[in-house]
Amino acid sequence: MSSAIREDIANPAEALLPEVLAFRKRFPIFKDKVHLANNAMGAVCDVMEQAHRDYLDDRINLGASWEVAIPKHEELRASFADFIGAKQNEIAIAYAATQALGTLTTCFDWKDKSSVVVDDFSFPSVAQLWHAQAQRGAKVRRVAEDENGLILPEYFDEHLDGDVKLASVAQVCYKNGHLLDVAEVGKRVHDAGALYVVDSYQGCGSREINVRDLDIDIMVAGTVKYMLGSPGVGFMYVKEELLDQLHPSVTGWFGQATPGAMYIDKHEEAPDAVKFQSGTPALSPVYDSLAGLELLKSIGIGKIETWINFMTARVMERLLEEGYVPATPTDPKYRSAQVAIKAKDGDAAVRELASKGITSTTRDNNVRTAWHFYNTPDDIEVLITTLNDIRHLMLTAD
Repeated sequence: MSSAIREDIANPAEALLPEVLAFRKRFPIFKDKVHLANNAMGAVCDVMEQAHRDYLDDRINLGASWEVAIPKHEELRASFADFIGAKQNEIAIAYAATQALGTLTTCFDWKDKSSVVVDDFSFPSVAQLWHAQAQRGAKVRRVAEDENGLILPEYFDEHLDGDVKLASVAQVCYKNGHLLDVAEVGKRVHDAGALYVVDSYQGCGSREINVRDLDIDIMVAGTVKYMLGSPGVGFMYVKEELLDQLHPSVTGWFGQATPGAMYIDKHEEAPDAVKFQSGTPALSPVYDSLAGLELLKSIGIGKIETWINFMTARVMERLLEEGYVPATPTDPKYRSAQVAIKAKDGDAAVRELASKGITSTTRDNNVRTAWHFYNTPDDIEVLITTLNDIRHLMLTAD
């Protein structure tokens, strides 16, 4: 690392640089690429690669590897619970966050309260799920962004009243990295007597989130992005105090009080959040995701958040210096690990970046970059240099 780059790093991030560089060595992609598509898939690390191999070895050596695989499933529930300040009995594992929320929707009849509030930065899969509940009597109320691309807590007020059963919000917008004030929105939702559902899929693993401190009722997340796992594992947290009130009608043997009992003459719902699970879990992603999450926790989410905040601040600074137009809010309190850049042709820009060894993604015609504990200031300069090479594809201030 050059001394010039080190001079750019301000405390407390400066002290983290040696740890970042050591961490980076655990991810093979950095041998020949700059990985900035973390909001699509996090980079594969050495322990996750080994865990994937372990899964196959268990299958090969044991034939039917249930006896070692199911304990890992429970280890993952416990590890994620610890990660977000919850209890293991408050965690269900699903194949995807939307699948978990889909099971949750079967708990509601929409007769006493018929409305659900959804913010316009929600991931489409989640918003589509709530709209689908119209078939069962639900009415969706949308909270829109303002002319500055922000959704502030007070924007929820006009949509919250006694007919709202729940509010479902995105902690981080998938298109532009907008960070919602989850704590303040939650207070307003609860004051209206509604349940508070938070989708943390686009943020969990990049910043600290404690469900108890934030008084979240239900939260979903997934491991494939910042938690360094694989697709096929989604989590749903359900506050312990709500478990006796929620009874899903979609279930399976992994949602039963005794999964191994194999009865066919009755349904015995699990007493805890396990009731929101269904059939046989995706075991290979469980191995991968447990390894990735434990590696993340070994670093500490406080360090990770500090480094990401430094990196995104520096990215924004350099983009503005070079005349590019961020789609991400410039105010750091509304900014997550994602920094999106407005383009004239986002698809073409992402292809050109890929041809030069930089992974990124596009949504809403923005080039989306996302930063993690393994990204360095050198990656920022590589990105800027390459953007300058394809400047004709980007929207610029001039």
